[in-house]
Amino acid sequence: EEVKRAMQIFLDKTWKNQWTRDRGKDGKVMKFEVVMVHRNENPAIWEPYYRTRHRIAELVKKDSANFTPYPMKTTTAVKGYSEADDFLQRAELMEDVNEFYLCHGTKPSAAKAICDNDFLVKMAGANAGTLYGPGIYFAEASSKSDEYAQEDTDGIFAGLYALLVCRVCAGKMNYSDEVRPPVQSLVDSIVKDGTHHSVLGDREKCRGTYREIIVFDKDQAYPEYVVIYRRVPA
Repeated sequence: EEVKRAMQIFLDKTWKNQWTRDRGKDGKVMKFEVVMVHRNENPAIWEPYYRTRHRIAELVKKDSANFTPYPMKTTTAVKGYSEADDFLQRAELMEDVNEFYLCHGTKPSAAKAICDNDFLVKMAGANAGTLYGPGIYFAEASSKSDEYAQEDTDGIFAGLYALLVCRVCAGKMNYSDEVRPPVQSLVDSIVKDGTHHSVLGDREKCRGTYREIIVFDKDQAYPEYVVIYRRVPA
């Protein structure tokens, strides 16, 4: 119950009434009501995440002069709400490597597959455009992640949507606020040159919409919670 209340705060406080074309022309921005929360405990996915986080922490420590912390709304917007504060305190996120809780919208049946088998980078962006290259896309705002969420059409979660609340170790983030981002150089900085570990695409600054965080290594993300929710009128 406590975690469910914390997740409702996350969804409410990171929400904004902002349409983007990823929602589709008929898509309305709705509010969200948490139905249930499931915690994913999967050592086969957690262990590579833990090791990757440790490796990134070592690299960041060696080059700390070039490290920029980027606070996320999943921390800043929920401060002062006791259930959320307690939840974040227990999580012990490593802020010195830009480790955050971030959202990834999907459908309930797909959420289970990701929790069981991890993210597939080659599937990345299958549900919307890949503005920043073929990575795994996360958002700090529930209303952004909801653009990618779909309802299950049958089974016990029929008519409901899913958000994965993931630990993401973003490390050194390559920040971009260009309207047309230089995709190749952003991707190369991570997968080829190794100067950065993730991309922070700031569409909030250049377009008034949202910030997105993209990683290109599935071991930088751990799907820790599945939030099953329904859309309700805003």
